[in-house]
Amino acid sequence: MKAAVLEMYAGDRMATGERGRAIVRFLRERGHEVDVLAPPQRLLDDFFRMRFSLWSRVRRRALRKRFLPHLWDYVADDLVPRLQAGRYRMVIARLQPVAYALTRLDAATLRIFDCANIGYFEAYHGWNADLAEIERDYEMEMAIYRAVDYVLMPHPILAGFFTRHVFDSPKVTTVRLGCDPATRIAAYSDSPRLVYAGSYSYIQDPYLLSLLAAASPYPIDCYGSGDPNFSFLPARLAYRGFGESPDFLADYQCGLITVSQDRLRRHSPSTKFAYYFAHGLPVLFPDWMEEGHSYPAAVPYTETTFVSQARRVCGTAHAWHALSEAASETAKTLTWDRVLQPLDAIVSEWMGVQGVPALASVQAAG
Repeated sequence: MKAAVLEMYAGDRMATGERGRAIVRFLRERGHEVDVLAPPQRLLDDFFRMRFSLWSRVRRRALRKRFLPHLWDYVADDLVPRLQAGRYRMVIARLQPVAYALTRLDAATLRIFDCANIGYFEAYHGWNADLAEIERDYEMEMAIYRAVDYVLMPHPILAGFFTRHVFDSPKVTTVRLGCDPATRIAAYSDSPRLVYAGSYSYIQDPYLLSLLAAASPYPIDCYGSGDPNFSFLPARLAYRGFGESPDFLADYQCGLITVSQDRLRRHSPSTKFAYYFAHGLPVLFPDWMEEGHSYPAAVPYTETTFVSQARRVCGTAHAWHALSEAASETAKTLTWDRVLQPLDAIVSEWMGVQGVPALASVQAAG
């Protein structure tokens, strides 16, 4: 079946992009012809230049419009004609701005929203939230949920939160976050080091990370796409750049997760668990993060217990090896080939109902 995967940014190097690449690979391995579509960077640059220009603001006031143009409409105007011209039978959208294009496709197309998280809730809890803009995002995001055939949630905890507080529907299906098997596995060290790999927005609470770095009995090295050090942080972070391959994780003895304490994040999963586990790393996670309590290789902490819990994980070879072995065993259940099986079931069922024949061979998109 001919399919399109919609990404907001082509070549996204972060974990969100890795899930998209895994989905593309998974579908191609099962005989589907898959193209990856994204709005051109030029279009995004033009939009933001136009939206925040003086002319745009004057025009809005003259026409008595409440809002400036919305990015999602702008992106849909670009993507929908390309989807229609490509005659795609299945479209999987990976973030809200591109998923809005699904509201303009009819039921002849299998429409799937791979929902990393609840966008308007993220904006609500974010820095400097504009409630009027959030109200507009909410209306458009709900239109996505109503229009699509399936909403994929990355963890049953978030799926439960979503159906209780946002949209209760049989469309909601859990498709877990996954990882590739690691080529290198961590080893115990008498001089242990912790690793943090990820982003540094409000979600990850870089202030908390800085507090932990200052208190930690062991060095904490930090990786990501940009240097997170700002003068208002209580301690400087040991930023080591961006790891092109996750294999650098095997050089450490424990993975670290930080996250804000808002309602959404308490119920949200983290991609870090799977990648840390794949490299044999025990994980220190915030006690308020529900997902972590389901893993035998994850150890909860608070600001006051972090030091003792870090020593619990790394203090002795016996304790560390037990946790490391549990991490590796958990990782075996989180490979992409396993966690994406519900997606395969969705596609197979839809093809059966629609009478769509499977492709005889894999066709790589150009």
